[in-house]
Amino acid sequence: MRTILTRIATAAAALTLTAVLAPPQAALATPTTPAVPTTPPPSLIPVSPLTAPGPLKLVFGSLQADDLEESGEDEVRVELKEPDGSHYYIWPTNGDEADTKVRTCWVWTSDASDCSAGSTQRAAGPYIHLTAHPGATFTIEVWEDDHIGDDLLLRIPVTIGSGEGPQYINATSPAGKGFSYRLAARIEPA
Repeated sequence: MRTILTRIATAAAALTLTAVLAPPQAALATPTTPAVPTTPPPSLIPVSPLTAPGPLKLVFGSLQADDLEESGEDEVRVELKEPDGSHYYIWPTNGDEADTKVRTCWVWTSDASDCSAGSTQRAAGPYIHLTAHPGATFTIEVWEDDHIGDDLLLRIPVTIGSGEGPQYINATSPAGKGFSYRLAARIEPA
């Protein structure tokens, strides 16, 4: 029995010594080799798994066009931007735009939607699903495709809260812009 315990203690000491003497992986990387991100967008802020709840997901509910930016129809898309400038197309997933008429309410998730009475509800189809941890920050943007230059219809800065219960996101385009869009979403446990 004593021989087995001695061998276990010797192996543990060797592993500890190896860990102390081994160079960290960051020191092995050359300055010309960029680090490869290992987390999906939005970037996850390091949080101790012992003190933080599990991952949270962004659930899109609806996007309603109360007044258009152009006459006839707008061609809209939803993007997500991180503080470092990275951006991702969230919807439509084919990288295109969705033709939208006035009073159209695109619905992704019916129990998270906020369509007004008299609107024309349309199934929005799939969107890119994202997860993050409390404290993560990003911006949701709604854009209208234009021949001369795309127009920003809605910008929603989001900071994820503690993760206890859903966090609701309801935003409307600023008044006086000549168009009006409303987006409803929520953040909930994944």
